[in-house]
Amino acid sequence: MKIVQQSIERVERASDLRYPQYYIEPNLPVSKGGAEYGQMGVYFARVIPTTATGKLMILVQFTAALVAYGTKRTLDAVVAHEFTHYVDLVRRFAKSGIMSDEVATSFFEASFADSERTIPAKLLYSDPALVGLLTRKFKPELSDPVLNKRVSESWVAKGLPVRLVGLEANRVKLDMSVIAAARFDPKVMKRASEIEEKMRR
Repeated sequence: MKIVQQSIERVERASDLRYPQYYIEPNLPVSKGGAEYGQMGVYFARVIPTTATGKLMILVQFTAALVAYGTKRTLDAVVAHEFTHYVDLVRRFAKSGIMSDEVATSFFEASFADSERTIPAKLLYSDPALVGLLTRKFKPELSDPVLNKRVSESWVAKGLPVRLVGLEANRVKLDMSVIAAARFDPKVMKRASEIEEKMRR
């Protein structure tokens, strides 16, 4: 948790924004993917909109496998990448711009769909080293053969908890009334709006 918190603090300094609530998932979400027979994908981290007591919450989920076997640089990159998803999600929720996204049928499609639902790192972060790290690590999905090998050998092969999920696992159904009543961090909303204006130019 201390290592995760350090990565979050780096992202907060670079963005001058607060990170959303997060938690460590003890299971390893693994997807066996549709058209690509025999291939598997791992969700090392996800941004999850959910409801609690009738209110919308946006949580970031990190897997225990990522925290256990990822390097500090990989963790920094993943924490920063998920934050770009969070800011984009706040932008779309605030505009009621959430539409039903198409379900990817392959990991190739899923990786590009993932990259399209982010805020550009160079417009969000003031830390050039962090932006460069994100660019190297996400092409467009997380590229880390060492992490994949460690997780395969030290988590999957040893029978630690794995949860099979579909490629549609990132689709969440929310009532429009919950979205309409949602309240987001005003500072995040303001920054997201400013970034959107820059993206239009």
